[in-house]
Amino acid sequence: LIALKIIWNEVVLMRALRDMNLPKFVFEDVPLFLGLISDLFPGLDCPRVRYPDFNDAVEQVLEEGGYIVVQMYETMLTRHTTMVVGPTGGGKSVVINAFHVKIITMSVIELYGILDPTTRDWTDGVLSNIFRDINRSVTISLGSCIHRYILFDGDVDALWVENMNSVMDDNKLLTLANGERIRLQSHCALLFEVGDLQYASPATVSRCGMVFVDPKNLKYKPYWQKWTQGRENEVGISAFGQSIFY
Repeated sequence: LIALKIIWNEVVLMRALRDMNLPKFVFEDVPLFLGLISDLFPGLDCPRVRYPDFNDAVEQVLEEGGYIVVQMYETMLTRHTTMVVGPTGGGKSVVINAFHVKIITMSVIELYGILDPTTRDWTDGVLSNIFRDINRSVTISLGSCIHRYILFDGDVDALWVENMNSVMDDNKLLTLANGERIRLQSHCALLFEVGDLQYASPATVSRCGMVFVDPKNLKYKPYWQKWTQGRENEVGISAFGQSIFY
């Protein structure tokens, strides 16, 4: 019984190290990391957990042209802030019902609002308004689960994102210039879609779950399938593709 308990603890530790770190690595580093895991836990293996309903939904969405990954789902189960990182064309865009904020086109004042020093009048920003609205209490019927997301699309620059650090950590609080404090509720989460992290500070990165989307993982088949699906009415295209690549 003691031996089984020790093995189970090792399985839990190995899976935590593997599943929480694997999404962060670039294509070339994955085999190196898995090699280290094998050296640390020789002879120990644990198949990846399958989420039947979720996996079936993912496969259906992928057929319809969406891009959702199980790794991102698992990361979001453990973090309330997730960054999806990768170059253009890697498949970062995910099909979600989200508030989409084009942060690179706005100033800090436009995002968070401003307090007039003379009149003390408060002018709400785009992000502060959305953040307040999305975190209002929602009525959830029995058996249902509603999740709401704010999706930031653009560079993660310390100029504006430092104000979000208190939201990303365990405090989950956005403090505005007028003294208002808005708490991130359990049904809400933050998503960042960004090409790279060259402008992000370690303080910000350490507060987020990371999923790196590498185009090298896709290879050629998704692009070919997408191209042929858009030309289903053209005679011989599908059969031609099957005969050459499969």
